[in-house]
Amino acid sequence: MLKRENRIRSKKEFAEIKEKGRIKYSPLFGYLVANDESLDKKFAVIVSKKISKRAVDRNQIRRRITEVLKKEWNNIPEGTRGIFLTKKEILGKSLKDIEVEIVKIIKN
Repeated sequence: MLKRENRIRSKKEFAEIKEKGRIKYSPLFGYLVANDESLDKKFAVIVSKKISKRAVDRNQIRRRITEVLKKEWNNIPEGTRGIFLTKKEILGKSLKDIEVEIVKIIKN
């Protein structure tokens, strides 16, 4: 899990990112991103029940994405605020597959 100060938690922050941000698509997830150089890096991962009814699966997906974010933290530009909106295709994917997609989408 990301540190508390690196997570987007309030509805206000989510609404601000939705309003100001742009969305990028990947086969595994959508990535809603807004950049503001004066702020810290923050992220959120949304895994709905449409992806899987089992909490175990949803939590595993969330943990894998946050693990990749921790590993790539120094390569992410300062002021990036992002929300990962997962798709059903992410089920059964390995950590390496998820890492490749996240690195590809963050660099674009």
